[in-house]
Amino acid sequence: MDETLWRREPGVSRLKSAHPWPPMVHPFINIASFYLGWFACLLGATRNMPWLGVLVMAAVLVLHLALTENRIQELRFILVTGLLGTCLDSLLMLSGLYTFPNHALAWLCPVWLTTLWMGFASTLNHAMRWLHGRYGLASFFGALGGPLSYYAGDRLGALTFVPAAGVTLTALALVWSLVVPGLLWLAHTMTLRSPPVNPAGR
Repeated sequence: MDETLWRREPGVSRLKSAHPWPPMVHPFINIASFYLGWFACLLGATRNMPWLGVLVMAAVLVLHLALTENRIQELRFILVTGLLGTCLDSLLMLSGLYTFPNHALAWLCPVWLTTLWMGFASTLNHAMRWLHGRYGLASFFGALGGPLSYYAGDRLGALTFVPAAGVTLTALALVWSLVVPGLLWLAHTMTLRSPPVNPAGR
C-alpha cells in the first residue's frame, strides 16, 4: 500500500502523511482539529482563560506533527508563521482597529492569537493544499474568511472592534487578501523547495 497521503502534483507541497490512510483522512483531521483549537482560543479569551486555547492548540499541533512525515520542515514553517502573524496582529492592534479585553500588554497581541496563527499555518500544506499556486482564489478566500473570523471573535467578546465594524472589516479584508496568498507562497518556498534530509549525513 502506498504510504503517502497524496501524490505530489507540480507546484504542490511534498509534505506527506506518516500513516497509510485513505486520501481524505489527514486533511479532515487537520481542518477539524484546527477549528477545535480556534473555538477553544475564542472561548478561552471570552472567559478570561487564555491558557485554554493555548493548551488545546498546542495539542492540535502535536497531533498534526505526529501525522506529518516531514516534521522539521512543517514545524519551521509553523513557527515562522506564528512570528509573522504575531507581528501583524500586534501592528493592527496598535493601529487602533481592535483591542483585546483582559489583555495587559498594549504593544503585543495575546499569546492565544499566536497559537491561532500557528494552527492556521498547519492547514496550508494539508487541508488547504488545493490553494497552492491559485493565488487569485487564495486572495478571495482570504478577503472573505479572514474578516469573518475576526467578526466572530468580536461577537463572542474575544476582541473588540474600535472603529465601526464596516471600517474594521474592510481593512481586514484588504490585509487578508494579501496574507493568505503570501503564506501559501511561503509554505511552498519553505517546504517544496527545501532540500531533503540525507539520513546518511552525506
